[in-house]
Amino acid sequence: MFMVTLLRAPDALDRAATALGARQGISAYEARTRLAGDYPRIVAVLADRAPAEEQAAGLRADGLAAAVLDGARVEHDRQRDVAASLAFGPTALTATMRDGRTRELAYGDVALLLHGARTGVTTSTEESTVKSFSAGRAILTGGLSMRSSKTVTTTKTTEQRETFVYVHERGGAAPGLAVYERGMNYGFLGAALAPSSMANFTTVLAALRQRCPGARYDARLTRPGGFGLVPLCPAGIDPAAWKSDVGAALVALGG
Repeated sequence: MFMVTLLRAPDALDRAATALGARQGISAYEARTRLAGDYPRIVAVLADRAPAEEQAAGLRADGLAAAVLDGARVEHDRQRDVAASLAFGPTALTATMRDGRTRELAYGDVALLLHGARTGVTTSTEESTVKSFSAGRAILTGGLSMRSSKTVTTTKTTEQRETFVYVHERGGAAPGLAVYERGMNYGFLGAALAPSSMANFTTVLAALRQRCPGARYDARLTRPGGFGLVPLCPAGIDPAAWKSDVGAALVALGG
């Protein structure tokens, strides 16, 4: 899948809606609904690259900041280096991953600190036995048994919001380093260790921003809101994380 994306809000919404409608063969009203919201914003999802690139080129010719995101290039946690612990050195950050690997990132090589939040969904199933009065059972047993039992299955869905920062090096060849609020052992903070994961994450984020002054800091993914026509999650990808992964790829695409 290929996502035609507007990277920045248009200067003139009415003119942009007219241009988008003409490119996509839709009414200006429908085009306005596709343009309404936060940016970057997906305005079309196409199966093939060529028509997606053609549409993006046309939108650029109309004065809009358009690009194409290849769905296959949306980074997710199976591709990222997911940190379990960090060590802040004089010139570089050393991250220990959940699988035990280590990685060193020079502060001067960090290009982007992408601060965001995502909502995870967990589902649990519980079974319970419920007894109730049964007139038929009472008649059949002559009053010896007056209750019937049945098993009731209850499914409970819980949403949990978690903040993160993705650390990207210049060049884009290396995978992103993911630091999740609740996935870290914060013992490396020493005397600065706080009782809550959010406070510890905030300390780590502040340290990263201080030590990587040349990196672009982007917090758009901390705000609730959509990214337009986000396509359905591909098979084998975590559906709870897909939307934030797409958002992160869009922000990185915008540079």
